Amino acid sequence: MSPCWWREINFRGWDGAVEFGNDLIRVVMVPALGGRIMAYDLGDYSFLYVNKELEGKLFTPEENYGDGSIAAWKNYGGDKTWPAPQGWDTGEEWHGPPDPVLDTGVYTGRWLECSPEKVSYEVESPPDPRTGIKIFRKVTIRQDSSKLWLELRMKNVSSRPVAWSIWNVTQLDTRLRSDNGYDTNCRLYIPLNPESRFAKGYRVIFGEEDNPQWGRGEDDLLVVPYLFYVGKIGVDSPAGWMAFVNGTEGYTWCLRYPYYPGEKDAYPDGGCTVECWTVGRGVVTGKDYSQETGYHLEAEVLGPIRKLKPEEIQILPLEMGVAKGGGGFASVTAAGYIARGGDVRLQQGKLIINLSGGVFYKGRLWVVVTDARHTVIWQQDLGDVSPQEEVKINRKIDLPFSNKNLLTLQAHLVIDHPGGMDEYYQTYL
Repeated sequence: MSPCWWREINFRGWDGAVEFGNDLIRVVMVPALGGRIMAYDLGDYSFLYVNKELEGKLFTPEENYGDGSIAAWKNYGGDKTWPAPQGWDTGEEWHGPPDPVLDTGVYTGRWLECSPEKVSYEVESPPDPRTGIKIFRKVTIRQDSSKLWLELRMKNVSSRPVAWSIWNVTQLDTRLRSDNGYDTNCRLYIPLNPESRFAKGYRVIFGEEDNPQWGRGEDDLLVVPYLFYVGKIGVDSPAGWMAFVNGTEGYTWCLRYPYYPGEKDAYPDGGCTVECWTVGRGVVTGKDYSQETGYHLEAEVLGPIRKLKPEEIQILPLEMGVAKGGGGFASVTAAGYIARGGDVRLQQGKLIINLSGGVFYKGRLWVVVTDARHTVIWQQDLGDVSPQEEVKINRKIDLPFSNKNLLTLQAHLVIDHPGGMDEYYQTYL
C-alpha cells in the first residue's frame, strides 16, 4: 500500500492551499477561505460543492460582510465550522453568514504530522471579538482508509463568559455529472428519534412546511431527496450518524458524531443535533433562490451549547467516511456502512451471511464468532475489501462446532488493515 502524501498547491486559483491524500482519497484545505475543506474525493469522484463563480476570488472583510444580508454572503462551498445558535435578534446568537472573521476570515494553517502512515493539518481562525471565540479545525487522514477525522475546537479568547455550540456544515454537490442540472438521485439519510420532541420527527426551520423533500421515507429514516426546493429542517436524532448518496454515480458519504444525552436540552434550534439545508425554488430570509445553479445540499451537525469561561475550550470530534455504493442504510459504523435487508444468522449448523454495504478501510474482512466471555471460538477470512468497491457478501459456512452448549454467541465482521482492526458489523446469533 502506497504511503500518504502531502504538498502545498494553488487550488482553482487560490494560493496557499494544501493537498494531502493516499491511494484512496484526496483532501484539499484552503486556510484563506475560512479554513474550509474544499475537496474530499474518492478516486475521481468529488463529494464537496465548490462555487465556480467564486473560484480564485478573495475579498476584503468589508466586501465579505457587505450589507450584512444573506444576499451579500460569499458562499465558497466546501466544509466549514460556525458557532450556533444562528440568529439576528440577540447578542447570544451568531449573526451570520455573512461573517468576515469566522466564515470568510483568513485562517492560519500548520502541518501537525506528515508521515507515510498519517497526515494531520490544522487551521486556526482569527479571534472574533463579537462572539469572543477562536475556531480550530484539525483534519487527519491515515494511509489505509478513506476516512477523514475532523477534530473541532472552540476556545473562549475573550475576557467574558460565552456560550456557543460547535456547528459543522458540509456542502455536498448535487449536480448531474453527465449533463447540466441537478440530480434527483442525490439523497440525505437521517435516523429519526423514536421519542422525538417534534411531531413529525423533525422541525422546519426555513421554508415551506409542505416542501416535497421532507418526509419519513424508510421506516425510522428521514430520506431527503434533492428536488431543488429551498428550505431547512432540524432533527433531534440521537443515532450519531447520517449519510449522503449519489445514486446515479454510486457513491456514499457518511458522517459520525457524538451524541450527549445528558445535554439533550442544550442543543440549538429547540434540540436539533443535525440539520439539512437545500438550495432551490423559493424565498428564504428575503432571498429568492429559484435562479441558483450551484446545486447542493448541506449536511449539518451541532454540538450542545456550552458555557465557556475565558481560555476554556470545548471539542467536537467527527468522523467522515466515503465509499462506493449506498442507499437504504441500516447503520454506519467506524468501519463502513451496512445496507438494509441483510443479516448474519445461524441456521442448521451453518453461519448464513447476507450483507451489502461499503467500507472505509482497505484490508481483509474476517468473520469472528465469540462466546459470552468475548473469547474467540472461530474465525474465517472472507477476502479483500476496499472503499472503491461495494461490499456484497452471500455465504453459507459450515461451522466446526455445535452451539447447543453455548448460550450466547456473537458474530463480528472485522476489517484487518495495516493500521489495526476495526469492527464493521456485530450481531447476536
